[in-house]
Amino acid sequence: MRVYRWDLDKTYLDTDFESMRGLFRSAVESARKKRAIPGATVLLRELARERPGWRPRIVLLSGSPTQMRTVLEQKLRMDGIRWDEFVLKDTLGSLRLGRFRAVKDQFGYKLPQLLQGRIGMGAAVREILFGDDAEADALIYSVYADVVAGRVSPIELSRLMEAAGAYPDAIVAALAAQKQIARADAVERIFIRLDRGVERWSLDTLAPRVVPVRTWFEAALVLAASGELEADALCRVHDAGTQGAAEVAEALVSLVRRSLVGPSALDALASALGAHALVPVVRQALADSPAVPVVAERPRIDYLELVRAWKSRPKVVSTVQ
Repeated sequence: MRVYRWDLDKTYLDTDFESMRGLFRSAVESARKKRAIPGATVLLRELARERPGWRPRIVLLSGSPTQMRTVLEQKLRMDGIRWDEFVLKDTLGSLRLGRFRAVKDQFGYKLPQLLQGRIGMGAAVREILFGDDAEADALIYSVYADVVAGRVSPIELSRLMEAAGAYPDAIVAALAAQKQIARADAVERIFIRLDRGVERWSLDTLAPRVVPVRTWFEAALVLAASGELEADALCRVHDAGTQGAAEVAEALVSLVRRSLVGPSALDALASALGAHALVPVVRQALADSPAVPVVAERPRIDYLELVRAWKSRPKVVSTVQ
């Protein structure tokens, strides 16, 4: 079985939560006024498509409050999205208990939810995760992947969640779930949509499992090159976006240079897109620029150091107007 886990705000929905005005608009606007990120609807719909003997599991995990469930579900149904599990944050419950830190706490919310969602899945169940750079998706997803793989001990998990500001009961919940999970290198890729001007190289510490992309079409190219998406599905994601020939060529050059798309896959991808003329352009661009060294999987990531760096990071303003 395949599991696709998606964040919602800034991953699927074009949400502005950097300002009070944006937060208020997001809270009160109707399902019809909510906008999906270009390509997100088609990509998620294609990944969720059922075939004989094949039914992927779709899990939506969002930091949006539970009070928004009705409108969010309406939006997803309008977009033709199927899901198996949809988890929202009990923000109001936290406020009632005076747990103000929990309102913005991502580690204490997402990590236990991810681990609890893995309970009962066999080692053969593989996952691909989708998030963004607005909060800490890349870091949280990577920790989750290494916990499932058995590379993060309970003591390490407790320490890094504490350093991230998680409440004690969230740490207990994560540790309890960790004990019940079958160990497996289950997370194959983590796609992170870059929205806030963050540079790709800033995520190199988490490479190659973490794949930063500017558009969901880039992610679709990687998925198509690895056989995760069929050619017609790739075309539908492309058609749903706004990228022209120049943007397609730029995406292919970037992905080949980063070893996310093999040079041999160029012809197949161009053929699927009906863009044979781009192949010479891409090959020339690759010849004119040095290749990016392939980053091998680090045997051990110092998550505690990364969590501390993340906690002390300067605030980044979204590049989306």
